[in-house]
Amino acid sequence: MYRFLFFCVILCGVTNANKVEQVHLSLSGKMDEMVVTWLTQGPHYKVGSSQDMSDVYHFKQPDPSKELRAAIFGDLSVYKGMPTINQLIDATHNDHFDVIIHIGDIAYDLHDDEGDRGDAYMKAIQPFAAYVPYMVFAGNHESDTHFNQIVNRFTMPKNGVYDNNLFWSFDYGFVHFVGLNSEYYAEKMTKEANAQYKWLQEDLSKNKLKWTIVMFHRPWYCSTRSSGGCDDPTDMLSRKGTNDLPGLEKLLKDYKVDIVFYGHKHTYERMWPIYDKVGYKSGDAGHIKNAKAPVYILTGSAGCHTHEGPSDTTPQSFSASRLGQYGYTRLKVYNSTHISTYFVDTDDKVGNFLDRFYLEKD
Repeated sequence: MYRFLFFCVILCGVTNANKVEQVHLSLSGKMDEMVVTWLTQGPHYKVGSSQDMSDVYHFKQPDPSKELRAAIFGDLSVYKGMPTINQLIDATHNDHFDVIIHIGDIAYDLHDDEGDRGDAYMKAIQPFAAYVPYMVFAGNHESDTHFNQIVNRFTMPKNGVYDNNLFWSFDYGFVHFVGLNSEYYAEKMTKEANAQYKWLQEDLSKNKLKWTIVMFHRPWYCSTRSSGGCDDPTDMLSRKGTNDLPGLEKLLKDYKVDIVFYGHKHTYERMWPIYDKVGYKSGDAGHIKNAKAPVYILTGSAGCHTHEGPSDTTPQSFSASRLGQYGYTRLKVYNSTHISTYFVDTDDKVGNFLDRFYLEKD
């Protein structure tokens, strides 16, 4: 993969406006970035160089007074993921999303074929990523190149300890979102894992929003082929910790995290509220009020090379719902007291909605 980008022009404007803002960037050998702030809703933009210009795209600034609509998934490639990608494109163009979040394992893999696989993936997602924020963090397939691909291809909030994309947080409406790097644990990156833990503790302590959603790649709870569920020792490191690596589960419960999303296992499963392998099962599994622990949702079947269905797994006592279809999860935050999630079946051409779930709090 070779990159030659010497000069860039960004033209920005608003529909029916008579003024267009033009931003010039002179680039020297490396990919640069910038932040542009608009005061108006609905800017249209195009990007190009002295050689060529892109098509015209548009995006909208967040409106925190309205309900938040998000797509969340992990483990997506072009090879098996085009049904999901196409439905994400259609939903984006029908204004169904405010943000799309990819919880690791991107393109399978971004660095394959000297980066051509990653380029093909970026081209495939452009019809939705050009219109709504596409938020990413690392899975195990991104750690194969020491995170170089994810750091250099994407720009995320740089409010973590390090000047890269590997963990971050942002606020949107009633929700505080946190994206973490579980690969620090799998790769035994002790310094980075401890820095992330300290940052997370401070980040959560400052959070004043009603809802808190945390995301990372490797799952803590799920039903797998073994009777022990998600018992892979590597995956458990970030939950339980070791003498050198701080476990995260207690921190999430202490700061009253509401939902945790992860991927890695190529299936969909929603758990009851759970802490330290104890599920808090009470009332309707599809409508939980004032949960005593985080609800964990495994959504790793967006477009993976291999796939698991309920018949391939041994159900755990804390499991509330298991599905075998390819697809992704939609999140809707209505207000400060009500959230819903549901799974979109992209095996079905119209994208049937499955496993509707409501979370309510006082």
